[in-house]
Amino acid sequence: MKDNVVGVGVIGTGMIGSLHAENLARRTIGARVAAVTDIDRGRAETVADRCGAKAITDAIALIADPAVDAVLIASPDVTHADLTVACIEAGKPVLCEKPLATTVAEAERVLQAELAAGRRLTQVGFMRVYDRTHREVYDLLRAGELGEALSFRGRHFNPFSGLKTIETAIVNSLIHDIHSARWLMAAEIEQVYAQWAPALADQPRSARFASIGLRFASGAIGTLEWSGDSGYGYEVMVEIVGERGTAESISHSSPVLRRGATIAQAVTPNWPERFAQAYVDEAQIWIDSVRAAAPTGPSAWDGYMSLVAADACIRSTETGLPEAAVGMERPDMY
Repeated sequence: MKDNVVGVGVIGTGMIGSLHAENLARRTIGARVAAVTDIDRGRAETVADRCGAKAITDAIALIADPAVDAVLIASPDVTHADLTVACIEAGKPVLCEKPLATTVAEAERVLQAELAAGRRLTQVGFMRVYDRTHREVYDLLRAGELGEALSFRGRHFNPFSGLKTIETAIVNSLIHDIHSARWLMAAEIEQVYAQWAPALADQPRSARFASIGLRFASGAIGTLEWSGDSGYGYEVMVEIVGERGTAESISHSSPVLRRGATIAQAVTPNWPERFAQAYVDEAQIWIDSVRAAAPTGPSAWDGYMSLVAADACIRSTETGLPEAAVGMERPDMY
């Protein structure tokens, strides 16, 4: 680390990778983008030029590069586990976009690699913990304003972004809501029951809408609602019912307009706009933790247990029954 500035290598320069790279290059104190890589060489070179970095053709070479102090992984989901393990084995802090892996077994392999290293190096990109509206609900709960939390409700509605299977909807999209539920309720999910509405009648595993019932280890219950084609825009909200009251996050920051016998409020078109500041804050807090050698934020354990719950959801879609979400015993490191 030169002059206490973290040289970051970015793996994957698609929409989310480019967003991260530009945040690190332009909006993060104490960071610089040292290198980027992508299977699309031209795209990598374009992002590298914008960020003052070099383009590298190989992800493993990027991890090994002496100019790279820490790594941000934004490549396809199936690569996450292997690349995170490579970072751990190289002794380099890593921010891996969600999901940590695509299977529970692969996520456990990441955990075991980190345990063998003897220190936390992995943060998972559950950026809602840095979103102001989620954090305000979290702070109310931790302050005891609601008393014991009895119920969680999460809504995650997307504009249409391509046909998804129910498995992809759970592992790639609902994984955010699963983590939000665990984080806000401060309890593991121990049972799930998943139902969904197919997007196409002749493709029964396609998904347009899903509803997942939750039971937490604390005894609380919950529901997650997901839409892959809202018809009106992007919306994420959470609501907690406690023994002394309720708390609900603000869905939209736009003003409420009353005019011409109507009441209207603009809806965020998609996730980059809705969570723009959360991504900036996530990058800054991660870099601060790397400089201080004091890991914070969602850990490899959070990535693993979110996948344990996601796997139970997928089994529930196959059996039509409630399924238990059972993981390994929580290591002392976490």
